[in-house]
Amino acid sequence: MGWSERIGLFGAYLFAFFALLGISPATLGLGLVLLTFLLRFRDWSALGRDPVILACLAFALYVGLHSLIFYFNAPNERLAAAAAETGVDWIKLLLFVPFAYFAAGRADRIGRLLLLMLLGFVIGFLREVDWAAFDAAFFSTRFETYLPAVAFGMFTGLGVLGLFALRHRFLNSTSGPVARGAVLVAWGLLLAILLEGLVLSYSRGSWLAFAIAGLLLLFLEWRAKRRDPSSRVRSGLTTTLLVLLVLVSLAATQLDLVRERVSAESETVSTLLGGDLTQVPSDSVGLRAHALRYALDSWRERPWFGWGAGSSRYFLEHSDRPELMTGPADWMPHLHNAYLEIPFQFGLLGLILAGALLWFLVAAAADACRNAEAPGDLCRYFFVVLVFVAIWNLVDYRLVRHDWRFFWILFAGSAYSFRLRMLIENAARQPEPISPNR
Repeated sequence: MGWSERIGLFGAYLFAFFALLGISPATLGLGLVLLTFLLRFRDWSALGRDPVILACLAFALYVGLHSLIFYFNAPNERLAAAAAETGVDWIKLLLFVPFAYFAAGRADRIGRLLLLMLLGFVIGFLREVDWAAFDAAFFSTRFETYLPAVAFGMFTGLGVLGLFALRHRFLNSTSGPVARGAVLVAWGLLLAILLEGLVLSYSRGSWLAFAIAGLLLLFLEWRAKRRDPSSRVRSGLTTTLLVLLVLVSLAATQLDLVRERVSAESETVSTLLGGDLTQVPSDSVGLRAHALRYALDSWRERPWFGWGAGSSRYFLEHSDRPELMTGPADWMPHLHNAYLEIPFQFGLLGLILAGALLWFLVAAAADACRNAEAPGDLCRYFFVVLVFVAIWNLVDYRLVRHDWRFFWILFAGSAYSFRLRMLIENAARQPEPISPNR
């Protein structure tokens, strides 16, 4: 391993650990990844034939040109600045490609990267707790001092799913009864912390996404064991009992709080089902319904190209629709739905390009799983992460915030790394062209 590759790999590990812990060191690590990738990578022709890369280039070109046009034609400085800043943030999502190079399609390395991200997230969560004033009231207070509640719910939910989906990789990382026991205790402690965090988020959207993704993961695990009974490990019974113990403990102590949160705003849901939006209050559910109506009305005015990157906040504030206000003088900061934000900002063309990029990326990961290039536990985890995030994006919009962008780069890069490794290996096997001077 050369010095440049060592620097790039160090940058990948640095980025993974600080992705949800510290913006500056995570950005530094990502910068090292990008720099060393540009210095080391040589198979550009092979990369240029891959549908994922072509989709990335098309999306980047469209977003860049779209934002540039809106920057120069914006009616005021605020919209111009939003177009420039948010347009760049959208393009930064494509940095998953250089990260994939250092993930290298290696399951052991990807496992370490995911674990580092999880540990950084848990440390970030725990350092925000006021341990001096810690008492029983902590377990009935919505936790928002680290991340917004919905985002916190997403990351804790994904962490729980990851600990369960990749448990054999985690628990079998050591040998010897003492070391295995210590790892099992650490695993159970992490699981309990993340489950408690998921409950404390009080994010119903995250709970729904977690419930659906969790049931899907259980089904995939059951199907995998039926197809390959030898995949069962000795720790399976102990792990299951530990998970059940944690779940029962949480349910016993906080069931009333969860039930109260789930049943809240039930009258709003009933009014929505009745079809009369004019009577819907501007609570959590009602705001999203009003945002949906406003987004569709606005999109119809500019269906193909939208209103510009980062423009939704400005237009919500100038919509003259009081139902979109979250308080006496506060407006919704965005549409609270990623699927509405993309066509609102970039129009139908932008939505098609973003959809194509995601489609090709998922197809590349699926091919790696079908061809057994990626291990089954990672494949199952990537799939339930996709399902979780697809549901979660219905209730919030954070695609260009640093936490979501870093999460995307790590997961999309890890999933794409198997395809990228194959492209590099195929290019290396190609015979060199014969020089006419020979």
